[in-house]
Amino acid sequence: MIRILDIVPGADTGDQGAAVLEHVLCKLREHQDVVISFEGVMNATPSFVNASFVELLDSYPLEEIRRRIKVVKSTRQINEVIKERLYREAEVRAA
Repeated sequence: MIRILDIVPGADTGDQGAAVLEHVLCKLREHQDVVISFEGVMNATPSFVNASFVELLDSYPLEEIRRRIKVVKSTRQINEVIKERLYREAEVRAA
């Protein structure tokens, strides 16, 4: 499990998202599924989500991301931002 607050102090910046992305990519490259915990995090900015989740589309198709990554202990706001940004960017890349 990757706990956001074990890596960065919040989900506010692109730099924080990039730090999380490194951990996620490492697990995925080791052929491990990833559980990401947002325990203690109240919101995530689009810049954090772009850097930590949307950048995964450079290496993995959306369906694989959906299958191999699970977000837990998250708020509705965080879930909505992740879903919106991932799906929108996947559509743009597919067009």
